Amino acid sequence: MWLRLVMVGPEGPVNLGYVARLAENFEVDELALVSPQASIAESLRWAARGSSRLLDVAVYPSLSEALKDVDLSICTSDESSARDVLRTAVTPEEAAAEAARRGRVAVVLGRESVGLTRDELSLCDLLCTIPASSRYTALNVSNAAAIVLYELYKAARSQRRLAEPPSKDVVRLTEAYARALYEHLSRGPSEEVGLALRKLVSRASSAEASAVLRVLSRACAALGCKGRAEELLAELS
Repeated sequence: MWLRLVMVGPEGPVNLGYVARLAENFEVDELALVSPQASIAESLRWAARGSSRLLDVAVYPSLSEALKDVDLSICTSDESSARDVLRTAVTPEEAAAEAARRGRVAVVLGRESVGLTRDELSLCDLLCTIPASSRYTALNVSNAAAIVLYELYKAARSQRRLAEPPSKDVVRLTEAYARALYEHLSRGPSEEVGLALRKLVSRASSAEASAVLRVLSRACAALGCKGRAEELLAELS
């Protein structure tokens, strides 16, 4: 597993320094920032032996750019909901188990003040939340990063034999066919259905995902909505 740790709009130098230190603790391959607000120079004093991470940090103009070349993206948030597809969450242990099956993985941390927007959450394959007291569910971003990175580090070192995951192309095709089929049958917006299928297939084995894709592809071909699926695929790529 190759791991990129992405901080979106980090606002404070203390947290940025602490996260750089964690990147060194848990052997993160790349620390990346999206539109940082915090001063990198100021953050160095808090990074200790992780200072080199800040000197070599990758800066991206948008989250979509930071996720372009990864096989699995995991967003973090303290908010989850079983009724909201976008906020259906897994635990850090479950996220780590999925990550251990992939080649290139990104973990995304939100802003200290407002976290990640719904648009940003929709770019990720999985949402990870850390179980905490209902009296106060929000963890400091560096504390949350430590917990998630620890679980990923353990999973990467476990050397377990895991089922081969689906390729990114299969996941995108499945999402495109599901959305095209839904639009054809209901004439309604299909983003939520596509997101639900993407989350589901991302956690399946390669064989399971391919079976789902075959069904959706044949249904689209039979109903004449394959052209729409190709249009949606171009939008998702």
